[in-house]
Amino acid sequence: MSQEIHPAVASLAAVLARRVRGAVLRPGDPPFAAARRVWNAAIDRHPGAIVQCADAEDCALTVRIAAEHGAPVTVRGGGHNVAGRAMADGALLIDLSQMRDVTVNPAAQTAMVQGGALWHDVDVATARHGLATTGGMVSGTGVGGFTLGGGAGWLMRRHGLAIDNLSAVSIVLADGRCLRASTDEHEDLFYAIRGGGGRLGVVTGLEFRLHPLAQVFAGVVVRPAAEARAALRDFRDFALEAPDDYCGMAVLTCAPPLPFLSAAWHGQPVLVSAMCWSGDIGAAERALAPLRRAGAPLTDHVGPMPYVQWQHLQDGGAPPGRYHYWKTASFASLSDRSIGVLAEALETLPTRMTEIHVQHMGGAVARVPAGETAFADRGAQFFVNVIGCCVWPEDFARLRDWVRQLHQRLAPEALPDLLPNFSGLDDGEVTQQLGAAQSARVAAIRRRYDPAAMFATPAL
Repeated sequence: MSQEIHPAVASLAAVLARRVRGAVLRPGDPPFAAARRVWNAAIDRHPGAIVQCADAEDCALTVRIAAEHGAPVTVRGGGHNVAGRAMADGALLIDLSQMRDVTVNPAAQTAMVQGGALWHDVDVATARHGLATTGGMVSGTGVGGFTLGGGAGWLMRRHGLAIDNLSAVSIVLADGRCLRASTDEHEDLFYAIRGGGGRLGVVTGLEFRLHPLAQVFAGVVVRPAAEARAALRDFRDFALEAPDDYCGMAVLTCAPPLPFLSAAWHGQPVLVSAMCWSGDIGAAERALAPLRRAGAPLTDHVGPMPYVQWQHLQDGGAPPGRYHYWKTASFASLSDRSIGVLAEALETLPTRMTEIHVQHMGGAVARVPAGETAFADRGAQFFVNVIGCCVWPEDFARLRDWVRQLHQRLAPEALPDLLPNFSGLDDGEVTQQLGAAQSARVAAIRRRYDPAAMFATPAL
């Protein structure tokens, strides 16, 4: 990738270093190489400078100075986006990683979250009060980026997406103004923030509604690859009739070294049924029995546990530093044909780390009117994420080809819109993935608040 620095960024770095409280890093500074890295090792972009903002005032000052110099700007929260949209070669990177405070008001059942927080920060803070909100399934995911893209998590069928639990944001606009956006203030901006994929400013704070929740009934059931078709059909049929308390995912992958699974199956193709029941624990056993007892499971490791524990159990399978290439597709229904394509793909996985996630929505997600937020997939019943992953860069091209081919086989029955949080390296600008009506509306709002298009998009 090019390492050429935008001329305006080169000239403003020294100015910023004298004026902001946080650190300003430039190429050649010892911490720069590590600071420019994101979760996906396949992203190798070189910003012209990095400002590690200490607070919202730093963000506002940085944006004002960047605007005066005509410098392109990108923003990084957790850096977990697979397409690396937080990074652009030569641009100024506003890094929010030092802004991770979470303040919980248990009486009001709300949480104030700084823009650089991770879901680990939120889940741990809210768990102390027996509260929770819909968050990322990997605790290292950044709250800001996850939420701006919609935010699908284990509580979405009961409480909606992350954006459906967002009551307000604090945002620094392209001219350096700090605004609060909500359904009562700057409603157009708040619409676009919820599911539009970002690039509207620097979100320095998010206010979430919380819900009483301490325990869930959750875990995994593992089945051999020979049962994949039947298990996917069972999952589809169960999900379509399930109450909102249930949220599930079928994962086609090579079995990880789970301590409760026979070692003979480690590394072998399997289907993992992950399930989370967030309602009455006493009702979970009976409600989930049909899904758990079908076929001949290799292991059933499901039971009551703290929600905050469940939120961290997938972390081991998603460490930083691996090479990722993803494609996603949403479906109004999951046909037997698509199920057959997925089951066949399980037999040809390019690496042991590659996973195919089949998830369902519906419930509270579908009950939010389509025009209320920029999120485009309210009507989808299922979505499939093809998560290509390898350790060595020389395996990446083969991995990418396999993911693309599988996606092409799924495409004939897929919906035209994509989920922003899961779109990959060659899916293009997020706004264009939202459907015609949402795309036009978000683009108009973006022009209104950032007429000079200061918040740059990296070339993918």
